[in-house]
Amino acid sequence: MTYEVNRFPLSYNATTGALANLINLREKLTLSPSGDSFTGTFTLDVYDTKGNHVDHLGGNVTATRVTVDTTVTATP
Repeated sequence: MTYEVNRFPLSYNATTGALANLINLREKLTLSPSGDSFTGTFTLDVYDTKGNHVDHLGGNVTATRVTVDTTVTATP
């Protein structure tokens, strides 16, 4: 099953608390048959508070489901 996600997170100045950037995060995600993980791609476009496009990033994303019983394990 594949999903497309379109989000609009905001970033703030850590010192002043003022709005710093507007962000458009788009993802195309494929859920595993078990429902315990997904893979996909993302693009992230960053705009200043006046709406000027200031940055663009893209890449791959992977995730695995965690629960309240999940523990941290180290892999060499």
